[in-house]
Amino acid sequence: MTRLIAVVLFVVVAVRLLTLGAYPLGSTTEPRYAEIARKMLETGNWVTPWFDHGVPFWGKPPLSFWGSAATMGLFGVNEFAARLAPFLAAMGTAGLFWAWPRDPQSRDSLPLGASVVMLSTVVGFIASAAVMTDMFMTLGTTVCMVAFWIAVNDASGRSSWRWVFFAGLAVGLLAKGPVATVITGLALGLWAVLGRGRIRLAWTRLPWLRGALVTALLAAPWYLLAQHRTPGFLEYFIIGEHFERFTVSGWTGDLYGQGHAEPRGLIWWFGFGGFLPWTLVALLALVLLGRRGGLAVDGTGSAGMAVPILKATEWQYLMVWTLAPLLFFTPARNILEAYVLPGLPAFAMLTSLLALAATRRAAWFSRLWLLGLVCPALWAGWLTVSEQPELRSQRALIRLWKADSPLVYLGDRPLSANFYALGRAVLADKPEDIRRWLSSREPVTLVLTDTVRNSLTDQDMANWRVVANHVGYTMLKHRSGVTVDNPSEPARPSLRNTTPQESR
Repeated sequence: MTRLIAVVLFVVVAVRLLTLGAYPLGSTTEPRYAEIARKMLETGNWVTPWFDHGVPFWGKPPLSFWGSAATMGLFGVNEFAARLAPFLAAMGTAGLFWAWPRDPQSRDSLPLGASVVMLSTVVGFIASAAVMTDMFMTLGTTVCMVAFWIAVNDASGRSSWRWVFFAGLAVGLLAKGPVATVITGLALGLWAVLGRGRIRLAWTRLPWLRGALVTALLAAPWYLLAQHRTPGFLEYFIIGEHFERFTVSGWTGDLYGQGHAEPRGLIWWFGFGGFLPWTLVALLALVLLGRRGGLAVDGTGSAGMAVPILKATEWQYLMVWTLAPLLFFTPARNILEAYVLPGLPAFAMLTSLLALAATRRAAWFSRLWLLGLVCPALWAGWLTVSEQPELRSQRALIRLWKADSPLVYLGDRPLSANFYALGRAVLADKPEDIRRWLSSREPVTLVLTDTVRNSLTDQDMANWRVVANHVGYTMLKHRSGVTVDNPSEPARPSLRNTTPQESR
């Protein structure tokens, strides 16, 4: 069975790796974060992430941007390189399963199975190569939870993992911010209060005061530098992104997007659906083991066969770890599907243990490991036959642009346009600026939204020819040899920013 699980894991990882560059960056999150990383690489400014030229990005810490900037520095500015960084973060998270103490009976089956579960859930497979911050935060929280468990179970109190715990806190702070520490603390707090003596055990086994200093030394320098470079960062990031975002429905204070007003408690559905197909496998395993008496804590099966069911304290630990992000975001309305990710590694270990135990009770259960191929197969098939990824991106239009002339978006500029144009796509969204560009005599490529194009007259379009239409956008170029009616040279539109410039 171990060999079967290993083969499934190899296929999952291979499909995810081979599809990193198979589809364009579309929608909002991926192109936004990929462009921030590209700007970081281009400018050499590794302190301040830039949302646009002169507009600092205060929404997230820089760890994921550092990662994608580094991989793009090695492999070029493209989708594969931008997505390679979160993929490596996912591989690092899965690698921590091998550090988890396990029953000798399970050998490598537990970490292999947990890796399959984590990487082949709906949310795990997508997030393992999505250019966003959540997989890096998940790496940080997983480092904390694994290190804490090893440290509190080390009777000598000298395990090096007690220091790794505080390094994991720093990873979370640099990946997503204080929310990573809060979710970790919630899980550890719940576990501690569920058993007598656990608070004292946790206090004595980890060097909290010196460890906090280690975390501060690793994470605080960037926060202080970021505030120094762009004053106002800490107020927006701590109050806006970590309080108002989750308590204010449809939060309007977001400088870079829009709030997501969802019903309270929807995070539980995100967890159930995001962990598919393994939520169903875990439930089936529980039913099977319950009927056959295989759920006894620390027990053994019939005929002396060891059943890898956890000790009560370990079971509780993995359960509160799984549930912590769901509990934390239950009252929140501004949520996304990826917010369940910090609990996914614990769910993966629980499901792996249950599935291994169920397989020992019923040999047919081992075939369910093949469900690990479902998400990779569906995703690869969709990428092969569907046009949707291309339709949600500006890549197709940008490929028609000759970079020797300005590229100007009139009315609206999708986030993917900036990435594929290497930051050279200008936005003109004011009526006077739109009019100036339409009367321009210089070589220029214009991209119009349908709204802008529908407002133009035949005279407006007389000097322009349509190059291409792409899902609500039209690319125009000057008709060769045609002069414009207005002989005056238009001034270039100036873009004004409402957010602070970086102080020098």
